[in-house]
Amino acid sequence: MKNINSMVRQTSPEQVIHSAQGSIKTFEQAPALSHETSMLVNRLFSELQAIFPAWRNTFPTEESLNHAKRSWVKGFLDAGIRTLEQIRFGVKHARLSTSPYWPALGAFIEWCKPKAEDFGLPCREDAYAEAIANLGNYITAHWSHVAVQEAVRNTTTYVLKNKSEHASRNEFYRNYSVLVKRVMSGESLHFDVPKSIAEKPAFCAAPRDVELNHIANMKKMVGLL
Repeated sequence: MKNINSMVRQTSPEQVIHSAQGSIKTFEQAPALSHETSMLVNRLFSELQAIFPAWRNTFPTEESLNHAKRSWVKGFLDAGIRTLEQIRFGVKHARLSTSPYWPALGAFIEWCKPKAEDFGLPCREDAYAEAIANLGNYITAHWSHVAVQEAVRNTTTYVLKNKSEHASRNEFYRNYSVLVKRVMSGESLHFDVPKSIAEKPAFCAAPRDVELNHIANMKKMVGLL
């Protein structure tokens, strides 16, 4: 049987998603999936069965297995998993699992969502630690990835040195996440991350004596006192 990579090359995302959406819309009336969706799901499940040898513990009967296939298609659509590239990420992470047991749908969906590490970038915690370690030699430092350096530039060394760790970490994380997404989409990293809109300060009424003093001064100005 062909593996998931062969399936990805032979089936376009548009065909699969259109087919899957049609199947879900008619799920209550027609429990069987369309031919194209069945092909995708059967090959995905076949790949996962090879990865998780104890899969029969989860699906002891053919009926339970078929029900799971329909449920997984619906779960993918609900979670926004709509491309074969995402499924490939899921299979990649499945191969790294040390458990012989079939993964929960939610776990596989999380595996389908690419992370910074999948593109050769450090996780945000490691990126922040690297940023702090290189503050003294920002220009000459050997950065693990240009996205980390650009996140420092956008956050500024002043913020990283002078703001509280909580504030500087959150600002760095925000900038880094924007740059990671640009790496994933193949966009340029020489980019100024838009600044977040500062929260509107909460209204605080002036003390009554101050308020009365201001009113008196205004009356004097217009000749009422």
